[in-house]
Amino acid sequence: MAIPKTLRPIDKSKAERLIAKNLEAGTGEWEYSTGEGDFIYKVPSGRYMMIRKGWGDSYEGGQVSL
Repeated sequence: MAIPKTLRPIDKSKAERLIAKNLEAGTGEWEYSTGEGDFIYKVPSGRYMMIRKGWGDSYEGGQVSL
């Protein structure tokens, strides 16, 4: 389980682009196979980030520790 260090709002279109990019590259995955829950992906620095789909299609993201 990933534990967020900090979370901040992310624009919906930017979040969706990051999700699509990382799914295509194989560097990210949803917490559940149904495409729900937290989205975890690896960044070039080797750290992991999380984008969480919240209520009303809002997104938050930030660095996490695994």
